[in-house]
Amino acid sequence: MFWFRQGKVSWRSSNFSCVLLVAISTNALLAAERPELTLLFPPGGQAGTVVNVEATGKFPVWPIQVWSDTDSIHWSCEESSGKLKATIDASAKPGLYWLRLYHPNGATSVRPFLVSDMPEQTEVEPNNRVAEANAVASFPACIQGVLGKRGDVDMVSVMLTAGQKLVATVDASNLLRSPVDAILQLLDPDGFVIAENLDHFGLDPSLEFLAPRDGRYFVRVFGFPSAPDSTIAFGGGADWIYRLRLQSVVAPVLDPSSNGSLGSEAIFRTMEYGESISRDTAISIEVPARLRGTIAQSGQQNYVRFKGVAGQSYRIQLRAREFGSALDATIAVLDAQGKQLSQQDDVGNVRDPDLKWKAPADGDYLIEVSDFHQTGGPDYGFELLVSAVLPDFSLSVPNDLIQVVVGKETEIQVKLNREGNFAGEILVSLQELPEGVDCPVVKSIQGNDTEKKLTLKVKSTVPFQGPMKISAKAVDLQGSVRIATTDDEKPMWLSSIVE
Repeated sequence: MFWFRQGKVSWRSSNFSCVLLVAISTNALLAAERPELTLLFPPGGQAGTVVNVEATGKFPVWPIQVWSDTDSIHWSCEESSGKLKATIDASAKPGLYWLRLYHPNGATSVRPFLVSDMPEQTEVEPNNRVAEANAVASFPACIQGVLGKRGDVDMVSVMLTAGQKLVATVDASNLLRSPVDAILQLLDPDGFVIAENLDHFGLDPSLEFLAPRDGRYFVRVFGFPSAPDSTIAFGGGADWIYRLRLQSVVAPVLDPSSNGSLGSEAIFRTMEYGESISRDTAISIEVPARLRGTIAQSGQQNYVRFKGVAGQSYRIQLRAREFGSALDATIAVLDAQGKQLSQQDDVGNVRDPDLKWKAPADGDYLIEVSDFHQTGGPDYGFELLVSAVLPDFSLSVPNDLIQVVVGKETEIQVKLNREGNFAGEILVSLQELPEGVDCPVVKSIQGNDTEKKLTLKVKSTVPFQGPMKISAKAVDLQGSVRIATTDDEKPMWLSSIVE
């Protein structure tokens, strides 16, 4: 089974030098323009296979060097510019990895590359009509495609037997950063739409279907721009890439054996069917807690009761779509009399709510879980995590690629987020700098202009290309260290160049 989960980027890295087929002098490399990488296709491959990948962009120097955040994918350059080969270890874990191209005087932005444990095939045009649908012979399967022009529609056909389950999922916006808000439809053997989904994992659709009869069914993918514009027609473009995963399995269930980030002290409980569906029968918990339940019927709400402390902030996180649940969850915090104090539905493009709320007074409070559309069923499961927000902090930067000109100073803007009333000093610096690159430590102090943002100043006397980290240490938190991330958690890179 192949399921992705967003997570922190590992800092283990590997560098792969493409074999130079022609002699290129150092001076020529230093004079070359910075390379640009806009697209990889196919955007992934199956573990244990060799994949020929087309890199789209601008490459003043070729062959070029390739960096990846994993040593389980081995990259090499082919003779023609833009042609790469990915040799994926059979032991490679399914998931999201990153790739960056660079030469001594410049680096590209990173692009995602997905590894699966499924046999893969690439869509073949034309395939926008039932009669032209690409056939998928067996499950599981992963189809790599692109909605290459405005109005493009892609179709595949699958044979199902009565009672067989089909799970179809599109990976596009969420993992591939593709500019498509995809729509997924299932058509019966007569060509009529019998199932549809728009947004499940963020903007990416997924659906489960139980075949009522034997026959050939059709899966259709099309979409609109993920950034809405004035058009009302189906969109398309060279970078509208996607991966369609087809499986004949049930979506994964929640695993009660792990408490995740709450720690081992969190109490795990399961809400039984029909339990806690009114405020009077709410489950009482002690924070931190982790619960699992199901919105089993249309219009149902589930309730959890806990004691809040005045001035204490709490994080109430619900996980459903992340695990393949059909629940489009809404959570609310109520006082003891049932008055709503706070509420949350989606977080940006993420359909699972994640609410931070501060208790106004000591007392009993209720958490209400419901479905936004007031529907329900056995596949509307959820996991609820409740924890106190402890003193802590995090930091972020706007870009993953930091470019420095040799002999000149470059500024890096860093944002800081203090949580749980944390008021201590934070020391921010660049880590593992090579010789010839300097960046003084900067201190963030609550109450002045460095409390929420500060500026690092980097100066280099030598050319350099390589991964980098911005870290922060807080003495008041026993020297706890935090690593800066970009908003989309891309690995960071320092590019020191000669103009």
